[in-house]
This record gives sequence, structure tokens and C-alpha cells, in this order.
Amino acid sequence: MNKNLITDCIKLCVITLIAGLLLGFVYNITKAPIAAQEEKTKQEAYKAVFADAAKFENVKLDQKEVAKVLKANDLGQNTISEAAKAVDSNGKELGYVFSVTNPEGYGGNVSLSVGVRNDGTVNGYETLSISETAGLGMKATEDEFKSNFKNKKADKFEVVKDGSGKNDDAKVDAISGATITSRAVTSGVNSCVAYAKSLKGGK
Repeated sequence: MNKNLITDCIKLCVITLIAGLLLGFVYNITKAPIAAQEEKTKQEAYKAVFADAAKFENVKLDQKEVAKVLKANDLGQNTISEAAKAVDSNGKELGYVFSVTNPEGYGGNVSLSVGVRNDGTVNGYETLSISETAGLGMKATEDEFKSNFKNKKADKFEVVKDGSGKNDDAKVDAISGATITSRAVTSGVNSCVAYAKSLKGGK
């Protein structure tokens, strides 16, 4: 075998090894700060949807049961990845906060933090991750659209385009030009309402 070819192969292997080690080193350095930032974002979102909670106690999710409940409510496309009990300063349970993802946004996944009180009332939601169109779907992050859910109670929220949401708590006025985003957010919220109900013994 040509000696130059062998030398080139050895050089390539060394370069590949060094590159791999560097990538691993960078990953280990950035992993903790990224995880810390994600946790901070999540906790801020929890507090935003349950301002009267003094602390949040993690709830271990049975993903098979979660999937079963969501499927039974025609919400199987959603994923609830985390849940926590919202507890006040006296130790009283106020409700639950969920992290939910709907994959059907116009720009892909829409991830939310949703607060649901023990009586099924939605405290509100905060976006954890969203990549919708600026000026259209991104309006889902604004208070005007969030008000469709804040302190509202419904077995299932429905997106409408006729403006009737102002007079019916169960109806959600779609964002003009962003019905897909509106439905993705609404579906995510509905998933949390349905699962919160199951946790309280509802069907």
C-alpha cells in the first residue's frame, strides 16, 4: 500500500478523533448551562400561570395512562411531558401545571406550560417553545390571544372564526391568518384540561 495513503489515513483518523473529543468537551461544558436555562424558563412559566402558588411539587407521569386519556378525548397528537402540583404557602393544593407539546403548529412543535385549577378552570398558559410566523402565529404569545383561556372553564375549548369567543368561554377566537396555530395551542390546552380532570377522578 502506498505510504502516502497510509499517512493520510492516519492523519484523518487523528483529526477525526480530536474533533470528536472537542465536540464532547464543548457538549459537557454547555450541557449544564442549557439545562439550567431550560429549568429556569419552565419555573418562570409555572409561576406565570399559577402566581398564587408558593411551590410546585413534581408529579410522576404514567405515560401510558396519559396517552390513554388523551386518545379517549381525541387529543392523541399531544404529549404531556411534565406535571406538577401547585401548592400555596399553607400547603393547600391549588391545581396542576403541565408541560404539553402539540406537533401541529404552522412552524412545527408548539410547547406550552398550562395551569389548571382543581375545579377545571384554566389559569392560563405560557409558551415554552414556538416557531410560528411573526405577526401571525406568534400572536399566540400575546395577552390578547391568551385571554381566550385565562380564568375560563370548559370541558373542551373550540376555535371559532366568527368572533363569538367573546361571549362564550368554551369558544376561542382564532388569530386572524393563523388558524393552524390557534388550533395547536387550543389542542394543547384541551389536553391539559382533560388530563387534570382524570387526575381528579373524572373521565
